[in-house]
Amino acid sequence: MDRSISKLLEARVKAEGLDEVTLMHGWILRYLYEHQDAEIYQKDIEKYFGICRSGVTNIIQALEKKGLVCRASVASDARLKKVMLTEAGRESHEKLGEIFKRMDAELEEGITEEELQAFLRVTHKVHLNLRKMRGENS
Repeated sequence: MDRSISKLLEARVKAEGLDEVTLMHGWILRYLYEHQDAEIYQKDIEKYFGICRSGVTNIIQALEKKGLVCRASVASDARLKKVMLTEAGRESHEKLGEIFKRMDAELEEGITEEELQAFLRVTHKVHLNLRKMRGENS
């Protein structure tokens, strides 16, 4: 199911002219959008998404190339660079949000609120069990 949804989402994103935005790029754009009032650094993205440093560096560089994010020096520490959305990044995030909303509505078609809540409870429990199996806390 995850694979099918991902493939459909990628196709819809491409159809909207956002074909250069991968799902991970979209998640990072969303994270930056939701934390616009905070100073976000690469290490914050690494920690939040559980991605290694080099992986985040590559993603940020790709997003910079596309004009969706920029990095700015911090006055207190020249080694640190804040990661921020550009106006194009905000617009891309908003387009992606609309695509997600439409897909969610279509995926939930014919499903009652009670059925949806039961599904979410079960998937949450499966997620917790997976974390336990990997030895993670909470």
